Amino acid sequence: MRDLAWSRLEYSRRLLPALLVAAGVVAALGGGIATALVHPAVGVAALMALMVALGILVNTQLGLMSFIVVATLLPFAVVPVPLLGSLKPTLLDAALTGLLLAWVFRFLGKPASGLVRTPIDPLILVFIGLAVMSFTIGVFSVTAEAFRFFLKTINSILFFFSVTNCLRQTKQLTSMVRVLLVAGFAASLVALAIYLIEPGTANRILNYLVPLGYPSGMVLRYIASTEVLRAIGTSVDPNILGGTLVLIIPVALGQLFGEKPVLPRWQMALMVAAMSLTMALTYSRGSWLGLAAAALFMSGLRYRKLLILLVIFGVALYFLPVGDFLVERLESGINVEDQAAAMRLGEYKDALRLISLYPWFGVGFGQAPSIDLYVAASSIYLLMAEEMGLVGVAVFLVTVITLFIYAITRLPKIADPSLRTIQMGALAGVLGALTAGLFDHHFFNLNFPHTVALFWFTVGLVMVATRLGTSDESPESRVRGSGVGMTLESAKSVDKETT
Repeated sequence: MRDLAWSRLEYSRRLLPALLVAAGVVAALGGGIATALVHPAVGVAALMALMVALGILVNTQLGLMSFIVVATLLPFAVVPVPLLGSLKPTLLDAALTGLLLAWVFRFLGKPASGLVRTPIDPLILVFIGLAVMSFTIGVFSVTAEAFRFFLKTINSILFFFSVTNCLRQTKQLTSMVRVLLVAGFAASLVALAIYLIEPGTANRILNYLVPLGYPSGMVLRYIASTEVLRAIGTSVDPNILGGTLVLIIPVALGQLFGEKPVLPRWQMALMVAAMSLTMALTYSRGSWLGLAAAALFMSGLRYRKLLILLVIFGVALYFLPVGDFLVERLESGINVEDQAAAMRLGEYKDALRLISLYPWFGVGFGQAPSIDLYVAASSIYLLMAEEMGLVGVAVFLVTVITLFIYAITRLPKIADPSLRTIQMGALAGVLGALTAGLFDHHFFNLNFPHTVALFWFTVGLVMVATRLGTSDESPESRVRGSGVGMTLESAKSVDKETT
């Protein structure tokens, strides 16, 4: 009976169009009223939010696409209409939660579809359990706002399971990589446009996002004690934009130098150029080092031609005037010669002192238990150790090490060149984020759930590409070989649902 009810709800050709038409009428009326009475941006955002919700319910692939677009272009946008009292969830919350519920309910309605299992699933669940335990330890120092952001962060980590369970076919994976690349390219173009136009005009444009929950006033960012503008785009913070690109650019580099790109190679060259220029203009030194590590990893492991590009880039830095400034910026950070680097070093010292006092499970996600201590560090590892202790850091490191061992040892067994390219690019992106994480905290910070979700999304891409590439070519054996445990009929039904 449960399967019959689910089938009727999902496949009824009469009910679904009627629901979509009704939702469209409601959306049009609500959006028009919000536009007229509140602000034009509010009406547009309300329509976008409703479209995202409907898309996720109809097709989980649309939910994944919605997440990518929101995380890269409007990562801090909120639903302009309060849902519970004064609570305004972000568009990211809507995409992540809606997608998680959609595939969980689909599984409950059709248990034969099975769950996709990966070697790092238990480790991620242990990591989440440790996070909950550390949160409980420091619960008395947690504010309501911190609790809300903690739930967002857990939701962002759980997004890994949404990725691995919703991307079950090569066609779905390649489509999602295309969306990721185009969205990253679009975010770079927006950031470059805001960077190049007159600063006052650029600031006014960014203030148009205030009704969507973005900050007001002077939002442009400059290098401290200078008049050098930094690229921020709609990420508001240059380091956040750099962290986003350090995950996407390696995927694009893989497509540029790989055997079978998902987009024409000339388009990939244009995207890599735009995103790399944007990355340079963020002046985010941690992201620079992360991207360099990712590029060296790819060139050393597989793409020797990438070394040529790196050499050309190094020569350009040496001869071009802007190259001198970029090198000086990097050197000043390494030698701790500027204010930002000095503050970062001070944070590291204070973080090590806190960790030495609470080494095993940290102090939780609230305030430090002593007034002479504080929880903050520009490093995901130190911040994680402060909040979750050395045990939490150890589980995280074991998780990523297991990921790399699993992916690299199976790389020669991947027959499909497109899957090899995706796996290598995504794996390099994870390495870039882990390297940048030595100097930035955006991939494990309660205030930036979209970068946390992007990190685990990229981890999910690695696992999906590896699983699909090392299974048999037929859809039914591919699903069976991945540990999903489907019958031939259920595998065919999933193919129909997801196409």
